[in-house]
Amino acid sequence: MAALIAHPRRTLAAAATHPDMARATLAVGLTGMVSLALDIAASIIGAGGAAAVILSVALPLMLVAFWLISGLLVGAGARLMGHEPRRRDLLCVTGLTFPVLALYAVIALVQAASPHWGGDTLANASGLLALPLVGWFVVLNAIAVRAVYDTPALSAVALTLIPYAALSAVLMVLVVVVSLLHSVGAA
Repeated sequence: MAALIAHPRRTLAAAATHPDMARATLAVGLTGMVSLALDIAASIIGAGGAAAVILSVALPLMLVAFWLISGLLVGAGARLMGHEPRRRDLLCVTGLTFPVLALYAVIALVQAASPHWGGDTLANASGLLALPLVGWFVVLNAIAVRAVYDTPALSAVALTLIPYAALSAVLMVLVVVVSLLHSVGAA
């Protein structure tokens, strides 16, 4: 992970040259397990209740699903841009970016423990790190897409954002459906 932080382009370009699915799968799986442990600890410390624990348990599966679906969507976008999909290579490289997301669970743990360590100031300060962390994850994925498909930077960013756009569309449809159900009294 240190090489990924210090030299992301070089590290991800090397991974694209020698794709290793086992290494990528291990990275995504370990990220899910570490995040699970940290999120459960945060739920216990912060008295998050059963819903928080259930969401924590689902987190590893959601990470794997997002990783695989992202590979499909980015591959489809690459095909639209005239590239061979190279889905396996993409999964091998983007999987290596997932350990960064474990830091998101660290932030959740610090926020849950903040009443014991320093109150609202610590919770707010650590919470401000969440958005840049997610942004860094997206940037790493754009670098990975560029390493695999050898596209211009803006094309790589466009391909990288396809899964996020799809996720946003699904969430928007869910909100509309639930709102409609609620307005007619069915929910």
